Amino acid sequence: MGEALVWTERASADIEAIVRYIARRNPQAAAAIGLGIYDRVQLLLTHPQAGSILDELRDGGWRKLIYRRWKIIYTIREEIVIVGRVWPAALGEADLTTPLD
Repeated sequence: MGEALVWTERASADIEAIVRYIARRNPQAAAAIGLGIYDRVQLLLTHPQAGSILDELRDGGWRKLIYRRWKIIYTIREEIVIVGRVWPAALGEADLTTPLD
């Protein structure tokens, strides 16, 4: 489909916060989770509609793709998939501004 993929600064910071948090207990698992999230997002390059509508951010056209306990929050603008957040499902409804750390 030729989609491009863009990570926002907030989404990149989310990944860093998640990996740092997990690394306190299990560094090997932290690396695997970080890579797993990035790998999961690669699906959106060929299947941008793979995720479902994110109810709490429906008005902005945001969608979610689940990886284990995280919601990968993204939107599609023209031919670009924009990853806006990586949100822990345990925190409930996602937003685009609250820092994870």
